[in-house]
Amino acid sequence: MTPRQISVAVISMTTTRDRAANVEQATRLVRDAAKAGADWIVLPEMYVYQGPYDTLYEEAEPFHGPAWKMMSDLARELRVVLFGGSIAERPEKAKPDERKVYNVTYVFGRAGEELACYRKVHLFNLKSPEGKPLYCESEGYLSGDRPVVIETDGFKTGLAICYDLRFHEFFATLSAKSKIDAFVLPSAFTQRTGMDHWEVLIRARAIEHQAYFIASNQTGEHAPGKVSYGHSMIVDPWGHKICDTGDRTGFALAPVSHDVIARYRNQLPAITDRRPEVYAR
Repeated sequence: MTPRQISVAVISMTTTRDRAANVEQATRLVRDAAKAGADWIVLPEMYVYQGPYDTLYEEAEPFHGPAWKMMSDLARELRVVLFGGSIAERPEKAKPDERKVYNVTYVFGRAGEELACYRKVHLFNLKSPEGKPLYCESEGYLSGDRPVVIETDGFKTGLAICYDLRFHEFFATLSAKSKIDAFVLPSAFTQRTGMDHWEVLIRARAIEHQAYFIASNQTGEHAPGKVSYGHSMIVDPWGHKICDTGDRTGFALAPVSHDVIARYRNQLPAITDRRPEVYAR
């Protein structure tokens, strides 16, 4: 029987170049969230390793490597749906001399089975006000080209990663075939941009699609000059923020309800009032 309501945990952590410490931190927080009653648990972007792009290929996971197995085993042990943040993963069939990797989200079901795999579509390139490159994901990453929607526990859920948040057309594509109940976004949104844009964009996407927006963000300093904003949060279909981790490591927990989605959509039928035949002109 499909539940009318589930409990969802969003995790904030501070990933560095210390892979063992990162995995220990992530595993502990997932276990803590499961113990608190979470049905779904969402890790942040790049939770296994944060480091320079020139070492990224060597540090990346092989296809279905140790991190994939760890997430699968953890989901099965704890009987949760685990959105495994994202990891850097080398292509299964790499081109000769290709030294770039994918930024990949895996989702695992309660039996440890892989429910979905999404590769980040939009690559983040940020410059300082003086024009100095600060973050240049295109130097180390390949771009995915396929939107992914899954259904689990009766919730149709669209997958995105970090910088995807800025592109409303991407979310419109996710919801083009059917109404989306929730979006899940692991992220390492920077402090520089996060303080002005993070919550605003999350609430906007939730309101636009009358859907829950579930966002897990890295927090704190990963390396000198590399700082994430934190504030992992869940926003409901009316745009209310219903939980927030602040700038600390840890997790926040909130209910996600079919009844809440239905109530707001019945109250304000914006989705059914859309005119896509006009927008496409």
